[in-house]
Amino acid sequence: MVYNSYVIYQSVEAAQAIWEAMALLPDGCINFSGTHYISDEAAAANLELARLKAAILSFAE
Repeated sequence: MVYNSYVIYQSVEAAQAIWEAMALLPDGCINFSGTHYISDEAAAANLELARLKAAILSFAE
């Protein structure tokens, strides 16, 4: 999470995808420092990567 910053999302779906990705992973795994705009495509890609990383982390436990 980026404190004292702002992000503009292309759509509600993009915002939901990013928040879901952040919920899947431990704090600090997603860093949007310097990010001010997230497109639908970027949000979908981040969510897919977060799901893969979460699966790998759970498998490693």
